[in-house]
Amino acid sequence: MAFSLLPREFEFFDMFDDLASHCIKASKQFQENMNKSVFKDEDVKKIKEIERAADSVVFNIVEKLNKTFITPIDREDIHSLAHELDSVIDYILKVSNHMKVYCITEINAKFREEVKLIDRSVEALAKAINGLRNLKESKKVMRYCNEINLIEDEGDQLKNEVMAELFGNTTDPIYIMKWKDIFQTSEKVLDQCDDVGKIIESILVKQG
Repeated sequence: MAFSLLPREFEFFDMFDDLASHCIKASKQFQENMNKSVFKDEDVKKIKEIERAADSVVFNIVEKLNKTFITPIDREDIHSLAHELDSVIDYILKVSNHMKVYCITEINAKFREEVKLIDRSVEALAKAINGLRNLKESKKVMRYCNEINLIEDEGDQLKNEVMAELFGNTTDPIYIMKWKDIFQTSEKVLDQCDDVGKIIESILVKQG
C-alpha cells in the first residue's frame, strides 16, 4: 500500500464543508425573503452577514494553504475552489440587492421556479463538496456535478421562457427592465454553481 512519509492536511475539507454550508444558508435565507415578497434592508442584511462569515472561511483556507507544505489536493485547486464557492454567495447577495433596489413587492411566478432551481443546485453542490474527502465516493460526487449541470440547463430554459414572456406579452418597460436584470443576475448563481462543479470534476480526474 502506497503512503506518504509527510502528513497531509485534511482540515481543508472541513473548511470546504463549512463554506458550502454558508452557501446553503444564503440560499435558504434568500428563499425565505422571497416568500415574504418584500426585500428590505434587514432582509438583505441577513444574507450580507452570511457572506461576511463565508469570506472569513475563505481567508482561513488561504491562510492555512500558505502554511501547509503537503496538501490533500493541488494547491491551485484549493485556492480556486474556495474563491469560486464563495462567489456563489456573492451572486445570491447581488440578486438580493437588486430585489431591494427595485422595491419588488410582487414576485414574478417564474422567479419562484428560479429560486427553487438555485436551492436544488446549492444543495447538490454541498453534497459534492462533502464527497471530496473520500475518493471512494467519486462516482457519487460526479453524479452531483452532473445534476448541477442539468439544473443549470433548466435555468437557461427558464430564462429563455421569461425573456420571451417579458418582451412578447409585457408592455410596462420598467417591469421588463427590472425582471430582465433580476433573472440575468440570478442565472449567474446557477452558472457559478456549475463552474464550481467543473472544478470538482477536474479535481476528481486528477486524483483518480
